[in-house]
Amino acid sequence: MTGGDHLHATLDPRHVLRDHGLRCTTPRLAVLTALGGAREQGHLTVAQIQQLLSGTGHQVDTATVYRTVATLVEANVLHALVVDERITSYGLTDTPHHHAVCTRCGAIDEVPAEQLRTALAAARSGSRFALPETGGLTLHGLCPSCQQIRESARHRR
Repeated sequence: MTGGDHLHATLDPRHVLRDHGLRCTTPRLAVLTALGGAREQGHLTVAQIQQLLSGTGHQVDTATVYRTVATLVEANVLHALVVDERITSYGLTDTPHHHAVCTRCGAIDEVPAEQLRTALAAARSGSRFALPETGGLTLHGLCPSCQQIRESARHRR
């Protein structure tokens, strides 16, 4: 379960695309539907998006998924989160949020922006940078599964 589970209303891909001045193409609708339906998984990589699409009968090639997410990122429908230099995942921008990333397995959880408002304000006042109100904070720690693994390993010692 992610911190963002309680944040999101049902996503209407057609409405989102029109609001951002984009045409409602089959790949765009399919990618948004996949991401909207997989919110509990958090952000997804292109490979994960493609796997979801294939599982629902959408035969969209990898190049099309890459082009589609690039277009949606450019239009601010999605944002790209680079966990390490090799892995980029994509999430919806419909609700302001920050990210918690597991340092062991790479799982990503959305943290409601409201919960980190004071931390972002402190970062703005303590920095020489002009940090926007929607500045993306990325926190690193252990997800619940990795915490359990760590605890199990401690008890076996």
